[in-house]
Amino acid sequence: KLLEEWVRELEASREVIRLKTLEERNQRERELASAQETQRSLLPRVLPQFENFHIHAFRSPTSYVGGNFYEFLKLSSRDWMGVLADSSGKGISAALLSSMVLGALSMEFRSGTEPREALSRVNRLVYEKSFPFQFVSLFLFLLNRDGEGQFISAGHTPVCLFHSATGEIEELVSDADMLGMFDFASYQSRKLHLNNGDILVVPSGGLTKAENSRREVFGEERLREIVDQEAPSGSDRLERCLLKAVETFTQGMPQTDDITFVVVEKCN
Repeated sequence: KLLEEWVRELEASREVIRLKTLEERNQRERELASAQETQRSLLPRVLPQFENFHIHAFRSPTSYVGGNFYEFLKLSSRDWMGVLADSSGKGISAALLSSMVLGALSMEFRSGTEPREALSRVNRLVYEKSFPFQFVSLFLFLLNRDGEGQFISAGHTPVCLFHSATGEIEELVSDADMLGMFDFASYQSRKLHLNNGDILVVPSGGLTKAENSRREVFGEERLREIVDQEAPSGSDRLERCLLKAVETFTQGMPQTDDITFVVVEKCN
């Protein structure tokens, strides 16, 4: 009889523990869902319509929240800014870092700060406020309605610029440190020009590093091939084909990193 009572008490204790664990799991799910919604609200709800440009953007985090973000801001009657950034790591910590960078960049550009000075200030903020192993790669560009502008690539994955007139692809590579690596890092912009029909393709590292079942990576060369084949047909088709190519290549394999990209086409 004592043994039976002991067994019943043990089963009751297990049930209490199970219910408590289930409630904790549900609570965590609710918190993560709330964090996901909060981060989603920081991204553009609707992609902007800037004169003479078509803009596309795609983002798929590995979990509820991710470390990639993009933003577009109207700066003046002629100029606008676009950025894609990729925070190191995954999950909550990467999401918090990306949110901090997004907010800081928005404040700097809304205040009229020049791009190189804006990035220098945000770099110091990331260096001071993040952990030593946390960094942010970033590709930032400014354009006016005529397609004239500038860009800064801070430790970011190479960007493809398709030139419609020649069919050639120019690779815009990084020549600056990622944000948060060194407090003394400086950033210089380089000229950028898009003619009618030109397309700018800005990927995150997670796109080119996407893996298939054989542990092969999608790679920069495969991205270039898709741009070369599909960009002449316009940015709408390029975006669709790029998404399809990634899906076909990965064959349902779980993402190892956030996948994000921005496509910008200059049009009449």
